[in-house]
Amino acid sequence: MSKFGTSARRSTSFVLRYGLAVLSVAAALSITQLLRTYFEPTPNSLFFCAIVVSSWFGGLGPGLLSGLLSVGVIDYYFISPRYILGVNPEDVPRLAVFLISAAAISWLSGGQKRAKESLRQARDELDTKVQERTAELRRANEELQAEIAERKEAEVALRSSEAQLTQAQRIAHLGSYEIDVVTGTSRWSDEIFRIIGLNPQNGALSRPEFVERVVHPEDRQFATERYAQLVEDGKPYDHQYRVMRPDGSVRFVQSMGEPIRNSDGTVAKFVGALLDISERKQSEDSLARLNRTLQTLYQCNQALVHATDEQELLQAVCRVLVEVGGLRMAWVGYRELNAEKTVRPVTRAGYEEDYLESANITWADTERGQGPTGTAIRTGKPCWTKSYQTDANLVPWRAEALKRGYGSSISLPLISDGEPFGALTLYAEEPNAFNERTVEQFTELADNLAYGVIALRTREERSRAEQALREAQAELAHVTRVLTMGELTASIAHEVNQPLAAIVANANACFRWLANPTPNLDEARDAISRIVRDGKRASDVIGRIRALVKKGDTEKTPLDINKAIQEVLSLTHSEIQKSGVVLTMNLAGGLPSILGDRIQVQQVILNLVMNGIEAMNAVTDRPREMVIRSSPHESDKVLVVVQDSGVGLQSESPDHLFRAFFTTKPKGMGMGLAISRSIVENHGGRLWAVANDGPGATFQFTLEVGIEEERPLVE
Repeated sequence: MSKFGTSARRSTSFVLRYGLAVLSVAAALSITQLLRTYFEPTPNSLFFCAIVVSSWFGGLGPGLLSGLLSVGVIDYYFISPRYILGVNPEDVPRLAVFLISAAAISWLSGGQKRAKESLRQARDELDTKVQERTAELRRANEELQAEIAERKEAEVALRSSEAQLTQAQRIAHLGSYEIDVVTGTSRWSDEIFRIIGLNPQNGALSRPEFVERVVHPEDRQFATERYAQLVEDGKPYDHQYRVMRPDGSVRFVQSMGEPIRNSDGTVAKFVGALLDISERKQSEDSLARLNRTLQTLYQCNQALVHATDEQELLQAVCRVLVEVGGLRMAWVGYRELNAEKTVRPVTRAGYEEDYLESANITWADTERGQGPTGTAIRTGKPCWTKSYQTDANLVPWRAEALKRGYGSSISLPLISDGEPFGALTLYAEEPNAFNERTVEQFTELADNLAYGVIALRTREERSRAEQALREAQAELAHVTRVLTMGELTASIAHEVNQPLAAIVANANACFRWLANPTPNLDEARDAISRIVRDGKRASDVIGRIRALVKKGDTEKTPLDINKAIQEVLSLTHSEIQKSGVVLTMNLAGGLPSILGDRIQVQQVILNLVMNGIEAMNAVTDRPREMVIRSSPHESDKVLVVVQDSGVGLQSESPDHLFRAFFTTKPKGMGMGLAISRSIVENHGGRLWAVANDGPGATFQFTLEVGIEEERPLVE
């Protein structure tokens, strides 16, 4: 299909080119004939034009054809004889020249055409190539422009990233560095210059210069040895040390990095980051100080809670402040109200070395009274000393204080009822060790300490008062027992006389048995046995009387309550009979022992029995009956009940009966029931009275079982 189309195009081109040669010659002939009308033309010129046209547009072949046709036409129309194809010999040179000229013209025109075509084709090819190259250059330019744009964007992003990195490093206080191990030279980011306080324009310091000029003197040996070890080991590292700025300020830094090795495995350089951790260190130190302060306050408060003695409390607080609080020394001084207004050291802890004895501290408004302790006592406000090296008020004590390592101090007044009575003074080793927060916390501690001291003093005074009260009440109880025994004089005499009379009778009988001609030893022996028995009986009566009237300290021992009741009733037996009282005892068996003072418990029972007898003395219209019972009560108590059928209780509350100096007896003191209630309560029990449903009243009390610790007589 393609070959056929190409062949057809070639055939058409052949016909057109050679047809053009014929047409051009015909046109030249026609024009020449036309021009003959006006003048005699030269026939060669137009035919030459036809040859040129044929050669130009048709090529050499059509040009030669056009030349041959032109020779024929010229010979036929213009050379005599005309209109006959034939050539005269004289015309042959001219026609030959014409033909040769036509051939030359055809060849030249064809060559020019070919050259022009070649030029045109070369130009077209050049244009095509130029266009293609232009397109390539345009594409390359677009790609280059895109690459340039990308590079610009990358540069902008890089600059932005660098700016963000710089900003992030500034915010994080983190700088980057690189150290050449061989040369010792370094490269630093701007943040490292800011951290160590150097000018970036002066460049980074070498490693030896950095250690010598920047690292803190106390950390230089560590930094040097650590660097040498890292060069040898070649391991990642993370360590901390201090640096000193040109202005003398100290910063804590953390250095982190990794080594970069050569091909032979040796360390060539270190790449790492330097982090300013000063604020973190300060926060950690502040937190540690706060925790230490809180622990100190906690333990001091524990000492306040558990202290039983003023000196013990003060010593414990000072010891905690030194051992737990990390202070150099702590002491408590009390003001003296003498003419010199001296401050008397009460207790101390820590490194003191006779400092207080040489300080001659006073709270007077004099030069030696301007120190922290004197000022705190005189003004009633905390006195805070930031530095013993610079405070002008501390000149009298500066040398001795610095010698003992005191850098700063605070003195806190101990106040009671708005008046300072002393001060708690604390010494720290470093200057500026106390801030407003710690001052507030230690002020609260001093207030608690003052409260504790006053509470202990109050407790001690109360203890002395209670002891005096117990002694007075014991004395009063003794007097009451003696008076009660005085009321039982007749009954006691009767109880003693009975065994004495029996002893006399048995002694006479013994004499008679022995006086017989034949002594009756068996009867005499029986009489002597009865004498011994009655003597012990009289001795027991006298012993019980002596025990009740004896003065002595409280002595709690296991006690059988039923036996105690029976011993009291043996002393009052004659009084009961003499008063016509019918006594009924309902004592429960198997009661647990109570832990109590026998004499005091029997005094309560005796007082209740005697009150019941006296309450029935005026009764004449009914039997005089008394019931004494003992029984378990609840789970850990014993109940004793004394019930009478006397005049009963008055209309007022029964509690009035137990008030001191309240009595219904004409000659009574009003102390019996009050003392009895105190005794019962001292034994962990309760004493109360109730009215009977019928005549009389019932007094009852409980005592605890198994109580081992002694209670105060009066609370």
